[in-house]
Amino acid sequence: MAKIKRNLIVFDIDGTLTDTVDIHQNAFKKSLRLIGVERFDDAFGTYKHHTDSYIAKVIFEYNTNKPFEKSTLDLFEEHLVTQINPNEIKEISGAKQMIKDIESKTNFGICFATGSLLKPATLKLDKAGIDFDPMQIVASNEMEEREEIIKKAIYNARSFYKVEKFDRIVSFGDGIWDLRAAQNLSLEFVGIGNKHKETLTKNGMKKHYPDFMDLKWEELML
Repeated sequence: MAKIKRNLIVFDIDGTLTDTVDIHQNAFKKSLRLIGVERFDDAFGTYKHHTDSYIAKVIFEYNTNKPFEKSTLDLFEEHLVTQINPNEIKEISGAKQMIKDIESKTNFGICFATGSLLKPATLKLDKAGIDFDPMQIVASNEMEEREEIIKKAIYNARSFYKVEKFDRIVSFGDGIWDLRAAQNLSLEFVGIGNKHKETLTKNGMKKHYPDFMDLKWEELML
């Protein structure tokens, strides 16, 4: 009998579940050029919102003086998929098994809230062998702010798991934008990966793991 999901984990994807930060950024740059943008600031972490839809919109409109319409966003998304698809996509160590263990052995549900656009996000999860239901994923196609993406993912998760509310919500991420979004929404936060560990710690991260091999699902119950 399936466990009732009284709690929820919100997962970022790039750098948290899949080793795809560099792959995605390279694809992003190439895709910008394919929609007619040649020059841009690629310090993506400095933009107001760390999402594909927001960064692409700001860059496109600044460089072309044209509105970033839905048709342009859709074309950009298709270019991203084409650029990412040839790459080998690896999980962050232990991510695939961790997802399976959480779903089958705990009272935590799972959802995915990503700054990526949806088609690239699902492609990366598929290629990494990470199980998901489409209803569990919210990307940046409709929302530019990470907080709004997370709130929508939590909302969808309540419907997916058929619960009115979750007693506890924990956010897993690898970047300062993930931490800040969790803090703004008063969620618990767990950092994954060592790349931004020092910055995350300085900004209030309390719990961290290099990858999922060091995290036992039983620890989530504490």
